[in-house]
Order: sequence, then structure tokens, then C-alpha cells
Amino acid sequence: TPLSLMGSVCAKPASTNKLKEAQKHRLRLIATDGVFSMDCDTAPLRDICALAKRYNALVFIDECHATGFMGPNGRGTDELLGVMDQVAIVNSTLGKALGGAAGGYTTGAKPLIDLLRQRSRPYPFSNTLPPAVVGSASKALDLLMESNAIAKSMTAKTARFHIPKNDWSYSI
Repeated sequence: TPLSLMGSVCAKPASTNKLKEAQKHRLRLIATDGVFSMDCDTAPLRDICALAKRYNALVFIDECHATGFMGPNGRGTDELLGVMDQVAIVNSTLGKALGGAAGGYTTGAKPLIDLLRQRSRPYPFSNTLPPAVVGSASKALDLLMESNAIAKSMTAKTARFHIPKNDWSYSI
């Protein structure tokens, strides 16, 4: 079952049963989005990281909706929740906050990234990014790393326009 925010992943017997079954494998991975785009909820990463530690699993986060926006420096949900050191793989896009129209990236320890490059079916068949996309994404990353002003500005704008779900004048 996919990880969801309807309750803590630690409380879902199906999730822990899958991890128990996976103990016979050399590598175990818990994958989740950092932010779920449809409702802007964040994954319970502290619980997920605790579960990963308990079952000796790696944590993989898709931060496509969090990069540049979430956390004090815009580094994502794992920064926001203080678990950056417990996340093994982060995947994100260059097509949103980083200003590019295409492409993405995956970060992690070199042996893990090498494994993903060797085993990922789409990777050998993909094209390199155009230099303009790489240049704009690189500059966007530089700006995020130089100052947290952009992330702070986005947080302030989000807070200004945020309306709690129970205050909506319509129901979903």
C-alpha cells in the first residue's frame, strides 16, 4: 500500500508486514513523496525514518513538490523536519522551483547512485539536458545556497494565502 498521510505509517500493519517480509533481502527501501501535491500534506518523515531504522531500510524521498519551497533553506521536507541525515536518496525535478523546463536529479551516496545508473532502465536511453536548462538550474541552486531569502519569501506568501481546510466554503 502506498504511504499516505491518513495516519502514521508506523500504525499501518501492512507496511510493517512488508518490511518484515523484506528482511531476507540485502536491501530494503521505503519510498515516499515529501509533499503530496494534491493536498499539500507532508509525509510523516520522522516516523518513516524511525521505521527505516527499526527494519534497517533506506529512505527514498521524492521532493519534486518541496525543492526550493520547504525547509528553512528550501532544501525540502527532510530539511523542514530535521531528518536530512536519515534520508539515503532524494529525487527531485528541475522543472518547478529550479526554473528549468526539463530534467531532474537524484542525490545520495555514490555507490547508491552508481547502482541506480546501472539498474535504472530509462537512464541509458535518456538524452543529456540542454546547456541552457543545466545553466538555469545551476544558477537557481546557487541562489538557494547563497541565501534563504527565497525560501523565507515563499513561506511567508504561503502562510498569507493558506486557508485551513475546515474554513473552506465548499466541501471536497
